[in-house]
Amino acid sequence: MREAVGGTLLLQIVLVFLVVYIGFMAIILNYGTVFRTKNKIINYIEQYEGVKNVSELTDVARRRFDYHGDIDACYTAVENRGYYYKVKIYINFQFSIFFDLKIPVSGETRLIDSGELIPDRGWEC
Repeated sequence: MREAVGGTLLLQIVLVFLVVYIGFMAIILNYGTVFRTKNKIINYIEQYEGVKNVSELTDVARRRFDYHGDIDACYTAVENRGYYYKVKIYINFQFSIFFDLKIPVSGETRLIDSGELIPDRGWEC
């Protein structure tokens, strides 16, 4: 009887470790994908020296980079020199009944001295 209880306890420990390991790997893989997408969007903004609006970024992310999450963008003016664009992309995890988790990944472009501007979206740059 003692070996049966010990075997069950060991099996439960292995299953808990396996669930934690798989969850951790899923978060890492999603973070890597979102990080690469963020870099591609920043390169797109730098290549075209700005964008007209945030919906253009969302369309580009869906069509060209196959990303279907939330994207926010804003710009910061530098005195008579140009603009920095800041892009924030979210990793979305939905844990069925319990809660939804959104982790932001953000980055900035280099200084852009011409091009179209995104209207301010209300969050701090």
